[in-house]
Amino acid sequence: ADPYRGRLLRVKASVPSGTVLLVDTPSAIIPSSTSPDAALVCSNLACSRRVPQDGPHIGGVPCPNNCIREVIWCDATCLRADYSRHQFECLWLKTNASVMRQQETEYDFVTLWHVVRLLSGRDLEMRCRPSQSPGQLPWEKDWGRHWKAVDMCCSYLSSWPESQLKHWRRLVETYLIGTALPPLSLTPTELLDIVCKEETNTFALYPKLTGPLYMIDQPVPRGDSYGLGLYPRAARFNHSCLPNVSHKPDEQGRMVYTAAREISAGEEALISYFDLTKFTTLEERREHVKVHFRFTCDCARCTEERAEENLLNIESLPFGIF
Repeated sequence: ADPYRGRLLRVKASVPSGTVLLVDTPSAIIPSSTSPDAALVCSNLACSRRVPQDGPHIGGVPCPNNCIREVIWCDATCLRADYSRHQFECLWLKTNASVMRQQETEYDFVTLWHVVRLLSGRDLEMRCRPSQSPGQLPWEKDWGRHWKAVDMCCSYLSSWPESQLKHWRRLVETYLIGTALPPLSLTPTELLDIVCKEETNTFALYPKLTGPLYMIDQPVPRGDSYGLGLYPRAARFNHSCLPNVSHKPDEQGRMVYTAAREISAGEEALISYFDLTKFTTLEERREHVKVHFRFTCDCARCTEERAEENLLNIESLPFGIF
């Protein structure tokens, strides 16, 4: 960890361009598109493939209890593999999905559903302990695995506006406590902390690459988001408007992080938190980062462009430069 930047990822040795730095598996994934024709995501976390809902290849197996349309599996094999976990969320979805979509925002529903999916993984892990749990892997101490990896994520609880925390507290008390969920053994404060972790560490899944503009001659937008996933290890990447790492989900929802250029030994590995083709000017990027990620970007690109902007402002003064 850095005393000023917090947790970060720094390479120990020189990394050639094109090197895969990290392939991170999500702790939970949910589909995010609201279009009825958009492909969904297989609810079996070990699969997480896209399931077409339009065209000649439409398919998938819906929930036997018809909880919501967005819950689907590739086939009966994925349903059987995931059904024990899904039982945790099924009644909650049947009870709350329609109500939340009418009385709250779609964003609020998606956020809480993602939290419930995280909790369903926690519940399954607790039920299979200890005899079915595999031994600890060498990297688990620093990176964590399963629920421990989620628990290690930062929530930045103290940095959220009180108005936002008040809103989430109400959602937690209304839809997570004493509702259609099995006993959680979690306090309201702990649940609020999990909501904050979900908000802070979730990545949207896009069909195209998210990365620096210099990688290709004619950058194209990364497309519309089709899913949301919490990637606990990848959450350690910091943002830059001139990133040296690109990322894109593979066919199974794993997020693949690749060196976009040669990265020198000791250099921090940085990604872009947003589509750089959509926010091109310094003002647009700073505003987007401020609103959606709640920090001021001081990356090399923003610092250089801000210095150039300040110089132009000074040169435009009537008395010139002293």
